[in-house]
Amino acid sequence: MKRLEDLFKSALKDQELPYDEGAWNQMSKKLDARSAGASGNFNWIFGAAGILLITVGTLIYLNSDNDTKIKESPKNNLAKLETKPKDPKNQILDDSNKSVNVQPQKHERVEIAKEKAVSKHEKKPSVQKSTEVVQTTCCGDNDKVVHLIPPVYREATVEEHHEIKPETLNALTFNTLSDRCLHDEWVYTNENKESIWINTPSNTMVEVPGSSQYKIVLETKGLYHVGSLNASQEFVSKNSFSVHEAKSSQLLVEDHLNYENGLPQLNAHAYSDGHNTWYVNEKAVSSNQNETSFNLFSKGNYNISLKTQDEKGCTAVSNVAFNVEDDYNLLAVNAFTPSSIDTRNRFFIPFALTQRDTPFTMIVIDPADGAILFETSNADMPWDGTDRNTGKMVDENKSYVWKVILEHPESNEKPEYLGTVVRL
Repeated sequence: MKRLEDLFKSALKDQELPYDEGAWNQMSKKLDARSAGASGNFNWIFGAAGILLITVGTLIYLNSDNDTKIKESPKNNLAKLETKPKDPKNQILDDSNKSVNVQPQKHERVEIAKEKAVSKHEKKPSVQKSTEVVQTTCCGDNDKVVHLIPPVYREATVEEHHEIKPETLNALTFNTLSDRCLHDEWVYTNENKESIWINTPSNTMVEVPGSSQYKIVLETKGLYHVGSLNASQEFVSKNSFSVHEAKSSQLLVEDHLNYENGLPQLNAHAYSDGHNTWYVNEKAVSSNQNETSFNLFSKGNYNISLKTQDEKGCTAVSNVAFNVEDDYNLLAVNAFTPSSIDTRNRFFIPFALTQRDTPFTMIVIDPADGAILFETSNADMPWDGTDRNTGKMVDENKSYVWKVILEHPESNEKPEYLGTVVRL
C-alpha cells in the first residue's frame, strides 16, 4: 500500500488537472443517494476505487507522454545544459560529476552554423537579442522550472556598394598646331597606335591610321579640327587650326628698260599692304619695298614676281613676264667721227661710264698687231682716234677693239665688257 501511495505522489508531482465543479457535484449526489444501506456503502467504495485506478492510469500515461515531450524539446535540453556545469572538453557533468557527452540537437546545429558563418564575414555583423527568461509553473505553487531561451542571432542588413570601374580611355597625343594659309602643304604625323580623325571646314571626316602621316594641300579655307571618336562614335575635337586666305597682291611693271643711271633698269611698283619680297626668275633681289628696279644685263625672258605677306603670315604672289632684246654693253656706240660738228660724235667712250659713278679702266687695241692705241680711267677723257704710239690719227673706216674693266660691278653684272668701234 505504501508503494501505491508513493506511485501516486510521483505521478501527480508534476501534473495539475483542471478543476470541474459541476462534475464533482454530480458525483456527490450519487454518493449521497447510495449512503442509505450497507450494501450501498460497499458499492461506493468499490466504485471509487475503480475510478481512482482509472484516474491514476490516465495520469501515469499523461505524465509519461509529457516527460517524453519535455525530453525531446530543444529548449528544455538547453535549459538543462545551462544548469549543468561543463568540463573543459565541453561535456555536461551529471549529479555524480561524471561527464556525459551531449550531442547538439538539430535546432542547435543550425544556430551554431549561423554563428560560424557570421564570424567569417565581418562585413555582415550579427545582431544579438538579449536572453529571454520564461517561467513555467508546474505541479505546485512553489515549484517552478526556469527555461532559458538561447540568444537568437540574426543577420544585420548591410548595404552593398558596387564599385564602379572608370571607363578606360586611350591616351592619345595630338601635335601642336598653328594657323596655316591657303594652298599650303600640310603634313600631320599620327604618333599614336590608334587612329585619329581630321574634320575639314566642309565637315569631311578624314581618318589618319596609327603610326602614319597625312599629307594634303590646303585648298579650303576655314577651321580644321583634329580629334578622336568616343564610345558613341561621335567626333571629339582635341585641337584645331585655321586656314587663311592671303590678301591679294597687285604688281605693276614698266614696259621698257630705263637707262637714266647708265644701267638697264626695269622699274616695278607694288600696290598691296604687308611685307613685299621681289623676285627675278625666282631669285630674291630686294625686300620690304613698294617700289624697286631690276638691272637686266642679258637679253632674254624674265619673270618678275612679287610676294606679299600679310599680318596672318599668308603670302600672295603676283607675276609679270618681261623680255630683253639685247645684252647690256655699257651703252657704247659702234662708230664715231673725229671731224663731226656734233661734239657728241667726235669722241668715243661707252655712254654708261659717263652716267655711272664707278671706277673703271678702258683700252683701245689694234686688232692687226694687238698694240694698245689708247687707255683711260676717266670718263671725261674719251678717245679722239689718236694712236698714242705714233701720235697720228688711226686709219679711217677701220674697226678697233675696246675693252672696259669695272672695279665694282653691280650685282649680276659681269666685270669686263668688250666691243668694236669704227673710226669714220
